[in-house]
Amino acid sequence: MSKSQREYPFNFGRVFFPGERNTIPEIILFQPLGNHVGNVIEIVKKWNKNDFPSESSFERVLEAAKIHDIGKPQKFEIQAKTFKEGKFQEYIYSFRGHRYLAKSDKDAWAEALAIGHHDFSVEDICTQIYQLKKEQKYADVLNKEPLAYASELYILEMCDQIEAELACRVFEDGNQADSRTFMDFTIVPDESNDTVYFIDPWKFSEQKSIELSFRSWVMRPTEVDKEELKKCIKDSREHALGKTLDGIVKNWWKSEQGQPKESINKTITLRPYPSVIELKTWTAEDFYQQLGGFTPNPMQKKMFEAIYEPQPMQKEMFEVLDELDANKHPAILLKSSTGSGKSESVLFPALASSYRLILPLPARSLLEDQKERTEKYLKKFSTIYKNREVSLVIDTGSQMYRYIYKNGEEVKQRTSNPRRHLYKGDVILTTLDKFLYRYFAFGDRQKSFTFPLRIHQDQTLICFDEAHSYDEIAFTNFHSLVKSLYEAGRSVVLMTATMPDEYLKRLDYLEQIDYIGDLKKSGELKKFQEQTLKHDYPNKKAFEWISNIERDSEHPEIFYNEFAQVVICEWQAKPNRRIIAVVERVTDAAAIYQQVSQQFNQDASEHFLFLYHGRIADQLRPDIYKQIQERDSKNQPYILITTSAIEVGCDLNSEVLISEICPPENLIQRAGRCNRKGNISDAKVILVGNSIPDFANSLDESGWQEYQKILKSLQEFDTQKITGCISVIEQVDDYRVVELFSMLHDYVYSADLTCKHAHEKGLIITRSWTPSATLVYKNGSDKPHTITVPLDRLIKNKNGNNDFANTYALEYWYNQETTRRQLRDLTWGYAYSKDIVIEIHKNSEGAGTYDGKDEYEYHPDLGFIKLPAVFIKPRVNNNEIEFEEKLLYKDSNNKSVIIRYTKALKTRGDTI
Repeated sequence: MSKSQREYPFNFGRVFFPGERNTIPEIILFQPLGNHVGNVIEIVKKWNKNDFPSESSFERVLEAAKIHDIGKPQKFEIQAKTFKEGKFQEYIYSFRGHRYLAKSDKDAWAEALAIGHHDFSVEDICTQIYQLKKEQKYADVLNKEPLAYASELYILEMCDQIEAELACRVFEDGNQADSRTFMDFTIVPDESNDTVYFIDPWKFSEQKSIELSFRSWVMRPTEVDKEELKKCIKDSREHALGKTLDGIVKNWWKSEQGQPKESINKTITLRPYPSVIELKTWTAEDFYQQLGGFTPNPMQKKMFEAIYEPQPMQKEMFEVLDELDANKHPAILLKSSTGSGKSESVLFPALASSYRLILPLPARSLLEDQKERTEKYLKKFSTIYKNREVSLVIDTGSQMYRYIYKNGEEVKQRTSNPRRHLYKGDVILTTLDKFLYRYFAFGDRQKSFTFPLRIHQDQTLICFDEAHSYDEIAFTNFHSLVKSLYEAGRSVVLMTATMPDEYLKRLDYLEQIDYIGDLKKSGELKKFQEQTLKHDYPNKKAFEWISNIERDSEHPEIFYNEFAQVVICEWQAKPNRRIIAVVERVTDAAAIYQQVSQQFNQDASEHFLFLYHGRIADQLRPDIYKQIQERDSKNQPYILITTSAIEVGCDLNSEVLISEICPPENLIQRAGRCNRKGNISDAKVILVGNSIPDFANSLDESGWQEYQKILKSLQEFDTQKITGCISVIEQVDDYRVVELFSMLHDYVYSADLTCKHAHEKGLIITRSWTPSATLVYKNGSDKPHTITVPLDRLIKNKNGNNDFANTYALEYWYNQETTRRQLRDLTWGYAYSKDIVIEIHKNSEGAGTYDGKDEYEYHPDLGFIKLPAVFIKPRVNNNEIEFEEKLLYKDSNNKSVIIRYTKALKTRGDTI
């Protein structure tokens, strides 16, 4: 530090660039460090004491607030941020590394909090906890409450973030305010009073409002300063602008002798949203009428009573807030039939209770359907509490979007980085795979521990829909996850229509609410549906089994033709119906779709024939489903040829279901897409085929015989009788999956650094030991079509895949010099640590063959029917025990690359 800097330290807490972004700023504002720290201390003092995890927490957080920014004067710097092309974007300021200068003679834990602020990564938090546990007094706190340090750090971070956002808004730097994506709070100004700001949620005890004073020193660049900056605009050096302005600011500070003459002072009042004060206590009937416009059925009413946690009335809000029992943590397994409104039975009480609802789904394909259903209710909910923001998060791992609704409309995001909101939402839709990643704090390094913390907050409810959908490794992880949440005292709901008894026994610690097996409850639900629909045929479906159609592996075209004829005959017998036809294989679905399409000349304005399966490009699949759902909601006719991709979670109400024969649990799910609303008098289920494909079969020989016997006896579809046929092989957990889950849990939640290596490798097996690759068809557009496929589906074999021209195996890698991810040729190593991409290019010469290989035929409406053979599986000596799978890839120059991954203990057949 120079002599002048020692004499006049840069006592800045924050820097603001009000108005439009400009290379020549007219004014720069500097918040005094003491003003910023004083406000953070004030917010900490007002924070609800019940939120602190232990008796000693408040004093530690308060001490940390006092020292958290003492290193800022030594680390201050102005920088210029540029776009990728090198053009000026905005000025920013930096205190990089200042947190490490925080020191406390009073409390080592408080010092750790001060050093930990701004990072909030799993690595940083676990390391700090490990060090703190070396002192017995701290170990006692952390053994009792493992998340105590993280919770205290979170409170410190939020107090800091709230103060920072208010300062940005007070001093008219909206861009900087909106960029604070770590914030778990929404702050808006009172439109009628510019000294009042509203915040949601309200986390302050015994307070109706909080007053905070903000001060800023004013710097107005001189004409000489502006000329200096103008010279830098054409400078080819990327950082010239930032360095120049940094020098100008520091010279100005020296000339002012650390006491600028011009300053701005403002006092603001922070209050809860008016709509929060208006919160009322709901009954199930009132809330269902307000939000959905209908009366809850007995199952929905029962679930509302089990989940709903009343909010304080306005007159009670500030008097009894600290005394409220906020520890109602339901742990429920709900069994109810498809179409009975299970989703609403959890969503509605969660919204009424102001919970953060996380909904992990079994498949990514279900997210779009759930988004449409949930969005409808969130828009309505946003009208109940005026001007209050309600948000929906969609997290698929690679993409994370946040949708905001206010007064019944979707509103535009303010932040320039919509991906970095870190589960700040009223409802979060994700998949089991991605939820496991978040549970173990995988993602962008900085702020990564935000996910575990928000998952474990008291006001979070996790609901696993279609809980019967998991098997083998997926069920092992699912069960470990549910049990760990339960043991941590979290609010958990599992919903299912067809969960086998073998799985139910593993989940016997959950309270079971059964509207299927309990005849009294199921009778109440059925009676309610009949009375509400005013029909004498709710959910009745005629049943027919065409067992004389079989699939010959040598001549599959016979099966295609006969199955297609069943579909066509049903349409012709009564045109303009809604028909869903389901088969087990993608290849069959595509072939049947082509057969049926030949019978119809679809008018572009009356598109009613659809193909939908898991190998339709990710870019197209959501839109196809949206078209189907729109026709379904308007009772317009359609024929949908599909696979099991449609059988869970999709809200369709067809009149006819035609299904290839499948296990009973799958059949029940598929039948749930037929007469789902119980308003079709002649609904029908048709079963086709005389054997279940081996890869899909869950029945042993005796189970298969009993299943056939039941099917032959049916004239109406009988869910109860078919449910009795469900049988799965007793679940044998892969010990390696159990051990890996345990290691990751011990690292993230107990700071066991001996397990850190497992987390660093990013090794988390969610459904299979077989890693996946992204298959890309490069069609010359900016947005090539992609799907995700397991690597073992891309192996050359006698009966399977073809070796197509212009197919390349690549991988993404992080280039530290450019700080960007880039593609390169596939390299040797473990597949788990690689982001593998298989690119298929069109032949530039337009020939049918290229280098002796056929060109890959890709039709967007059919999807990726064939999969390219990219890898060779090396031969293994029969006497050799192999614990790893090895795949060989040879590039266009005949260079060999071998990738490896762990071999599964057992495998089931694969869908073709």
